[in-house]
Amino acid sequence: MYRIGVVNFEGNTSEWEQLQTIIPSEWTLIPIVEDSKDRYDLIIIVENSLKQVGEICGQLIQVKKEADSLIWIWSVVQNEMNRMVYLKLGADGVKTDSLKLEEWLLVAENALKRKKVISNLQTEKTVQESRCEGIVLNHRNRSVVVNETEEVQLTNLEYKAMDLLFKNMGKTVTYEEMYQVIWEEEESTERKFYRISNLIFHIRQKFIQETSATETIRTVRSKGYVLNV
Repeated sequence: MYRIGVVNFEGNTSEWEQLQTIIPSEWTLIPIVEDSKDRYDLIIIVENSLKQVGEICGQLIQVKKEADSLIWIWSVVQNEMNRMVYLKLGADGVKTDSLKLEEWLLVAENALKRKKVISNLQTEKTVQESRCEGIVLNHRNRSVVVNETEEVQLTNLEYKAMDLLFKNMGKTVTYEEMYQVIWEEEESTERKFYRISNLIFHIRQKFIQETSATETIRTVRSKGYVLNV
């Protein structure tokens, strides 16, 4: 389902009625009122006359500044200079009589689908990765990527340790905190210290062997570890 916002300065309903009859069923057509903060996938600005060029330019600039919606000018006039101005200001296109409705619908729908795919990929990437300067924790691969090219594969326990350090970036994670997240077992303090130290040692060895990063994890004496950012 796509939200399609329509800006019509004159309030003429003829273009609005025409839009309602030709839009796909999965499009929801919504008139945009002044100072609306709603989110739209596509914004259509109706140009009823040449006199509206100033208002349309202002609306275009505002939308480009505040939203990432696709923007089309729906023009009932034929003016090449206006079209060039709108395109230079960032409009994705200008619908005039020279562009058939069927063709415009295909162009707009393809752009909407592509925008949705890109948005989903960006969301997925955000979920799948944690970042600090020069280091990326890839949740899907359970690995760490250094300098965008060098990848270090982690075991399940090593991944848990790195994930905890990323979540507390710049802060010291104590031995006890790390142990409870990774093992959740009751053991002596000495045993906990040994298991954590051994785990971090192996992670560091992987960084040394497979990348040029030698001090990714810094020891905070008698307390724990911190991701070195």
